[in-house]
Amino acid sequence: MKSLIALAIAAMLSVSVPSSPSSAAPTKYDPDDGYHQYIKWIGVARKAASQRYPQASLVDLLYVGCKSEWPSAKQFVYKFWMQENGKEFGVYVTVDEAKDPGKAFASRIEKTDARNTAYGRWERYAEEAVKAKYPDAEIRSYRPFGCACLNKQASSQIFRFWIEPGGIIEAAIEYDVKTDKVLAVKFRPLRSF
Repeated sequence: MKSLIALAIAAMLSVSVPSSPSSAAPTKYDPDDGYHQYIKWIGVARKAASQRYPQASLVDLLYVGCKSEWPSAKQFVYKFWMQENGKEFGVYVTVDEAKDPGKAFASRIEKTDARNTAYGRWERYAEEAVKAKYPDAEIRSYRPFGCACLNKQASSQIFRFWIEPGGIIEAAIEYDVKTDKVLAVKFRPLRSF
């Protein structure tokens, strides 16, 4: 009996279970994957806001979205909530990605207390499209997930939504860059639970 138990223990110790580092390790940061692309230029935006309002302190920040039009590179928009002399205000900073890889500059800085309607429009449109497509679902959260230049006349804004019941879906709003007319709304389920 003791030899049978010893043999079983030896057999278990000799069997190695390969570990799967890819399942345990987080996904590597990829600045071009849509989710992380806004991180590349957040430092440029923060520096521009701080230079414009040097006495203000940064309270919070929000990635608003991006825009891509032919033939220029992408523009990334950030909103900083700042405080100066006891008053809080919003600052939108638009960062243009240069044609040269790894270079960008702040092209526009706007002080505001309101939502940036140019970028908020696509966010609201995507939210309404998801509600229409999934009328029984509740939107738990969503965020901008990137943009793309489709051709000389069209671009897209991409958002990811967490809906219940359902899971995570991607909504892409394709639109005419000259008229802002919506050309298509595409949905892609990413994860269901």
